Amino acid sequence: MTNFSRRSFLRLAAACASVGLAACARASAPSPGGSVAATSPRPAGAASSAATLASPAWDQTVAQAKQEGQVAIMTAPGDGIRLAFMEFQKTYGIQVNIVTGAGTSDLVPRVKAERQAGQYLWDVAVSAPVVVHSGFKPLGALDPLRPALIAPGVTDDAKWARGFDGGWVDRDKTSAYSFVHYLTWNVWVNRGLVPAAQLNKLEQLWQPEWKGKIAMQDPRSPSAGSGVLGIWLYNKDEAKLRSFLQTAQPTLTQNGRQLADWLVKGQYPISIGLNPATIEDFSKAGVDLKPIQPLTDEDPAAIKVSDGTGTIGLFNRAPHPNAAKVFVNWLLSQQGQTVYAQQSGYNVRRLDAPVVDADKALDPSKEYFDPQTEANNSYETRAIAIAKEELK
Repeated sequence: MTNFSRRSFLRLAAACASVGLAACARASAPSPGGSVAATSPRPAGAASSAATLASPAWDQTVAQAKQEGQVAIMTAPGDGIRLAFMEFQKTYGIQVNIVTGAGTSDLVPRVKAERQAGQYLWDVAVSAPVVVHSGFKPLGALDPLRPALIAPGVTDDAKWARGFDGGWVDRDKTSAYSFVHYLTWNVWVNRGLVPAAQLNKLEQLWQPEWKGKIAMQDPRSPSAGSGVLGIWLYNKDEAKLRSFLQTAQPTLTQNGRQLADWLVKGQYPISIGLNPATIEDFSKAGVDLKPIQPLTDEDPAAIKVSDGTGTIGLFNRAPHPNAAKVFVNWLLSQQGQTVYAQQSGYNVRRLDAPVVDADKALDPSKEYFDPQTEANNSYETRAIAIAKEELK
């Protein structure tokens, strides 16, 4: 069961351990498929990163990037993500301009409209996998990413869980790369209103008593909500999924912050498709989050492997191509991954970056179904169609 004060402790411990035994733990840890290894040292800062990324081609790209002076990034909401990207600005002196939004319902239509008008305004996308591989990529808006990864060590297989290629989420492994990988629970409950004695198994959500008490990220378009339904479709069947939607009739929202607010305030004490990062914002504001707990269950449909909003894509015809290249190399470096993990609270795939939430680390002895890859996206696509039919 997730404990938010524990998470804060884990982040602090990861940072402090960087000067001690964590280096030994990382060095001796295996690199099993799909695993996240133990905590490793955080880079000393910009100087350390520059030394790691030193090469003539890299130095020339950095110099050209500084002349461009800025990088324009499309990404997901969240203070942690913004603060992580500000570390890049501090490191290289390149201004970071960020626009945030709900990817498939906001950012993808925006890019489509801009490109139809002959406008090419963005350099990098960092968002959910489906936004990159099934949103920006079909628009013809992305360049292949691998040629841009020129910094030494960035694509070193030994630095990544399941090797570097384990992060590609598009079928042809060219344009959508996920660096975040963690376990999360599909359902969250306000235990101040719904104690475990009343609800402790996923299957209980099919009971009619929960009608009117469930809120959900709108699953009628690609979202965290549709991702959950895709997992339920994979692990159960279509009839089971339809019966849930018919019985529960969940209240829908496209606003992740609103979904979290409803749960915390108890307006809807059961939440599906919640992004735990939005809960962290309440914690920072001093709200007691002890009652907000995941519905933990051995049912494989209760849990999912998530890439969060940690999938990167490189826009073509970018206004700041060199700054974009420096940013993506920095983000996939040890420093970038460490900063991103510690600021966002997401575990990352890079093995020399810290594990910031041990409760969400993948078990290296298990195989997991990842619904967010393009190859597995058919389950979510079918779930979206079912949701449109059942939820008017």
